Amino acid sequence: MGIFFNKIDSKKANKYQTRLYSCFTILIIVNVINSWFLDWLWLYITTSSVLVILVIFLLKTPKRDLDEEWKQLEIEKDETFENKVNLLIRNGRRDVDIIKYIRKEKNLGLLPAKQYFDRIKASSE
Repeated sequence: MGIFFNKIDSKKANKYQTRLYSCFTILIIVNVINSWFLDWLWLYITTSSVLVILVIFLLKTPKRDLDEEWKQLEIEKDETFENKVNLLIRNGRRDVDIIKYIRKEKNLGLLPAKQYFDRIKASSE
């Protein structure tokens, strides 16, 4: 199961999440059929317990996928924009102002903008 691995690529994560949703749907159908026709207490308790566990797994997966996306964030190379940033660095602008500029122009969060700035600064030195 994907829950026991630290790194999960997006294709495996999507398969894992799809399987969880499929199991969730099947268990709900079994639970409904049991309540309408069979009325077996042991089946109701079992399916309800597994449903609770599946809900916990489903609530946990989006956070893990989001963390993986942040780790694997790749910003596209834009040579003209990088030249503008290099010009700002050479003109003595503060790093904070340049990072704000990158965030505004590229519509990035703080961490990706800082990583982008660091990459440009390292390549210009």
